[in-house]
Amino acid sequence: MAIIHAESRSGTGKGVARRLRRQGRIPAVLYGGGQGNVNLSLDLRSWVQLVNKLRDDLRTDQHELIIDGQAGSAVLVRGIERDPVTWIPLHVDFLRFDPNSEVDAEVPVHVVDEEKSAGVKRGGAVHLICHSLAVRCRAGNIPRGIEISVAHLDIGDSVHVNDVRLPEGVELHSDTNFAVVTVAGVQGEAVQDSGAAGA
Repeated sequence: MAIIHAESRSGTGKGVARRLRRQGRIPAVLYGGGQGNVNLSLDLRSWVQLVNKLRDDLRTDQHELIIDGQAGSAVLVRGIERDPVTWIPLHVDFLRFDPNSEVDAEVPVHVVDEEKSAGVKRGGAVHLICHSLAVRCRAGNIPRGIEISVAHLDIGDSVHVNDVRLPEGVELHSDTNFAVVTVAGVQGEAVQDSGAAGA
């Protein structure tokens, strides 16, 4: 959990957003919880430092949002718009925190038990195809991460999304059984084996 300082702002639109960015600030909005939207701005440098510090926890943890120095509100970070070229944050969305409300969340995937994988022991490499999974759950029950064991994988094996064990009350947001992590053979070894076979 982090403490995030914001300032209220008046006006909306591209002109206001450009002016804020020239001042080293980021437009933001607070919404939800049966209350009206509040237009805000954040200090760009402080926000980037916070993102770098919290990383994945930024989107899964509850935070305290302090507006104009007043008593804080419990919030979730629901969206960060970025410049597609510079990756600089352009806009941030905050949702008022209600532990019983259903929310969609992007939860990071963590691979475990690599040292137990037969494929890794034979020189294969673990490839994480999906670094996060879209889930739906109560706001007070967002997992900080989803662990996927590759202990049972050999070279060429994969773990698909339907095989992932989720915490109670957490549902996946997908109709497709796509691969999340796989163990692949090392390309250099494959070429060497092929050459040896033809010798």
